[in-house]
Order: sequence, then structure tokens, then C-alpha cells
Amino acid sequence: MNQDEQGDFFNTLNDKVDAHGALVDRFHAELQNFSKQIAGCDKLVRMAHISLNQIDARIAEAARIEAGAAAEREAVAREAARAATEAAEAAVTGLLGQLHAATREAELVCQAVHRSRGQTGLWIAAYVVTTLLMCLLTAYTTHKLQPDTPLPPEVAGYAEQGRQHEALLHKASDKERKLIAEIQARRAKPAK
Repeated sequence: MNQDEQGDFFNTLNDKVDAHGALVDRFHAELQNFSKQIAGCDKLVRMAHISLNQIDARIAEAARIEAGAAAEREAVAREAARAATEAAEAAVTGLLGQLHAATREAELVCQAVHRSRGQTGLWIAAYVVTTLLMCLLTAYTTHKLQPDTPLPPEVAGYAEQGRQHEALLHKASDKERKLIAEIQARRAKPAK
């Protein structure tokens, strides 16, 4: 090789090294973006955990109200028996009205808590599904943009985990799919 050929060879080699360096920089930027998305997922999961703790507190409050209603029901029953022996029908009617109101209030609180918990669970399921799909899309895009660059083991693990979650979604029952469709329909409706 003469000196010109050596110069061309090293220039070509430098260009390839620079191109590879640019690909590595781009991959690192995409990996950093992916890490930010995962951090966002963690934050939302923590928020969901807080919401579930609040729901548990509401359920405990509903159970306390229901226990109070049961105690009141027992007291009313004793009072009704005493009132019946004294033939005070008006007093019995008033106590039964209080019993019905307390029971109805406890039922309304329980229904509201169950609705809230169900909606939160559905929202979390929809969010997890969407996040997993976005993670899979990011991994697929990264792989297509860098077909010659092998995925790091950590990213390959995330991609495999995403495929496993997608397989679970395919195995979901009709009821679970219906719940997911309802969540997506709610999210598509404009806020009133």
C-alpha cells in the first residue's frame, strides 16, 4: 500500500468509527428515554398503591358503619320487642324507620366504595396494558433502528417481559377483555 492508499484507508476507517459512535450515542439517548418512561411507570404504580390504600381505608370505614348499623339493628330489635309488649306501635314504626335509613346509608357507602375500587382497578389494568404496549413498541423501534447492534441484556429482559404480558393479554377471558374495552371507551369520551 502506498501512502495515499493508507490515508484513504484510515480516513474510511475513521468515518466508520464516527458513524458507529453516532449510532451508539443515539442508542444511549433512546435507552435514557426508555428509562424515563419506566420511571414514570413506577411513579404511576406508586400513585395507584396510594389510591388502593385510600380505598382500603374507605372499606374499613364502611365496615365500621355496617357494624354500627348491625349494633343499632340489634338495639332497635330489642326496643321493638319491648315496645310491642307495651303496645306502643308508633314507637316501633319510628325505630324501624331509623333502622332502614341507617341500613340504606351503609349500603350506599358500600356501593360507592366498591364502584370506586372497581374503577381504580380497571384504570390500573388499562394503564399497565398501555405501558407494556408502549414498552414493546419502544423496544421494537430500537431494534429496527439498530438491527446490527445487539440489545443489552437489560433491554432484552424488558422486551421478553413485555412479550410475556402480551401473551397473558391474549389469554384474557371475555369478561377481562370487556372490562378493558369499557376502560378504553371511557378514556375516549370527552370530559364533561
